[in-house]
Amino acid sequence: MKKRLIPLIVLLLIVAGLGYKAGQAQSRKDLQTMFRMFTRVLKTIEINYVEEEDPADLVEKGIEGMVNSLDPYSDFLTPDESEEWDIRTRGEFGGLGIQISQIDGWITVIAPIEGTPAYRAGIMAGDRIVEIEGKSSWGMKLRDAVKKLRGEPGTKVTIKVKREGVDEPIEFTITREIIHIKTVPFCTMLDGKVGYVSLSSFSSSARRELKSAIDSLLAEGAQKLILDLRGNPGGLLQEAIEVSNLFLPRGRIIVSTRGRIPQSRMEYRAMHDPEIDEDMPLVVLVNHGSASASEIVSGAIQDWDRGLIIGDTTFGKGSVQRIYEIEDSYKLKITTAKYYTPSGRCIHREEKEDTTGAVPPDSADTARTEQVYHTKKLGRPVYGGGGIIPDIVMEAEKLTGLTSKTLAKRIFFDYAVEYKAKHPESPPEGKQIVNNAVLEDFKKYLKSRDIDFTDDQFAESRDQIKRLLEMEIQEKYFGTKGRYWAALKDDKVVQKALEVLKKAKKADDLFGFLNDKNG
Repeated sequence: MKKRLIPLIVLLLIVAGLGYKAGQAQSRKDLQTMFRMFTRVLKTIEINYVEEEDPADLVEKGIEGMVNSLDPYSDFLTPDESEEWDIRTRGEFGGLGIQISQIDGWITVIAPIEGTPAYRAGIMAGDRIVEIEGKSSWGMKLRDAVKKLRGEPGTKVTIKVKREGVDEPIEFTITREIIHIKTVPFCTMLDGKVGYVSLSSFSSSARRELKSAIDSLLAEGAQKLILDLRGNPGGLLQEAIEVSNLFLPRGRIIVSTRGRIPQSRMEYRAMHDPEIDEDMPLVVLVNHGSASASEIVSGAIQDWDRGLIIGDTTFGKGSVQRIYEIEDSYKLKITTAKYYTPSGRCIHREEKEDTTGAVPPDSADTARTEQVYHTKKLGRPVYGGGGIIPDIVMEAEKLTGLTSKTLAKRIFFDYAVEYKAKHPESPPEGKQIVNNAVLEDFKKYLKSRDIDFTDDQFAESRDQIKRLLEMEIQEKYFGTKGRYWAALKDDKVVQKALEVLKKAKKADDLFGFLNDKNG
């Protein structure tokens, strides 16, 4: 397959060269020189390099380098990467239903997905997969492990796991099934009349799952709604439009795209009547991890004054990528346009490629003084400059050095696995587990893991440690439901949303709250 990549790249280069206009003859000549140089370099390496290299591999890497130089979001997808991309956007695949990572050289289960073959078989968080089909997993690359565990539904795979508190490895033979990745991991009622729903991605089932979750909350008596898009990295454009259309009426523009070529300039509008009562008070939660489709939805909700946005400034990933089929399952993903909200704000943040997870200093203040837009219904000022700036800004909590170090080394996870092994009987659901005794035990555990800290540093981090430890332990007993229960209990952004919603009987009341606050 890779051998066929060489004539493919030559063909692509020739076509690119022929595509230039006559007035660019000098540029075309320069390009033709570079094409010849590429071929000569490839041939010279193939003949003279000290070790034999596969020319197709070299061409593949060359294309990757060319595409990756464009921007952080353009990519050349190999067949394996193309398959992974398809799985992420479809939201389902054939497999066991486990989230895994490599920890200390071993493939380790982070969590079984509820209702899947692995979950029913009794696979537990913290289990080390020491063998897959008789082969040791020590040092195995994560993607290789994923390929071995996934497969056709109905086929079987045998694994051995080493479990905390059990002397000998446990063998499981599990039948693969279609695994559906939930886009709505959790929903619940808060404070009697407020429904809360978290949307984790915009895969092909996002609109359907969100509507089902909201319907269930309405059946329980929800009169107001919190939609949590924090940490949602985005996904399919069509799903962002469909999710927005749940709340916005027919004909309303949701997002537009603008690019260099005419075909990239599009407007996307709500195609049908909203399925959620337009008078229902709505709060959307966002943070710096909310990107792409999350920004389309929150921007449309904000610009049409349909709901209030609370949280931290979003990531600012407002560029459009289009997938082009190349050959032999290779795909090219390149940026072709940028997203604009209904008020005309460009979602994309140009000035940075952020890989740290931190909001740029003073980004919100800069945007507010330089780029002011107005909402479509009430004419409220909203601010551009990249990302969606919430109506009520609540910056993300900064973790202490001790908390950050503990998270980075997965110590909360490891302790929770050991804690459950020592306390196998589930506690009452909804009961706080982490008390002073557990914290003191965890303090000793940190020292046993060679984490250096003072008593003052532990005291400074105590509340963060208590919350994160509670989330991790609750998840080991009760899965996703337990983690969310622990997280929401002390979530200041959710508390602010509840405070705002408490005063609102209909959607427009939310903006009166803003006026009262600013007045």
